[in-house]
Amino acid sequence: MHSRIRTTIYLLVSLLLLLLFAPLPGYGDSDKNGGSQPVDLVLRKVTVTPVRVHVGDVVRVEMEWDYWGDIFAENRYDTNMAAVRANGKVVASKTYTADFGGLSPGDTCRETFLWNTTGMAPGEYRIRGEVPVIQDKTHYDNYLDVKEPLLLVPAGVSFPDGKERGGEAVAESPY
Repeated sequence: MHSRIRTTIYLLVSLLLLLLFAPLPGYGDSDKNGGSQPVDLVLRKVTVTPVRVHVGDVVRVEMEWDYWGDIFAENRYDTNMAAVRANGKVVASKTYTADFGGLSPGDTCRETFLWNTTGMAPGEYRIRGEVPVIQDKTHYDNYLDVKEPLLLVPAGVSFPDGKERGGEAVAESPY
């Protein structure tokens, strides 16, 4: 009799532990077909225009990113901050809410950021686009660094080498 009670207790404790430590459904646990994929967002492209500007000009930064993985299966929302950095400082940003229930894997989102350079010091600026997702399993593909620096000169000053205002720099994801 005691062995039956002991066996029953062991089974109940095992079942309780299994229920307590089993993974809960949520972000990235299963896709629409019952499979499992991690949350993923990939920043595909950052375009900066113009790359030769005077202090006070507005720089346009276009970013494109794709949603992959299973961040959309549970009809969840995730609010994040997409940002443009110049030499490490955030110069333009937007809060975005990813409506994961309304997206399908591979859907592309596009955002435009405007950086008003008024008050910025003249010089070269390295531009980085960032679109983080908190639940993302691969953060290395949530940012892109533009290789060509942006040149900012004082208002009324000519650009070096006889160049004019303008130009474009693009960074594209290798992933």
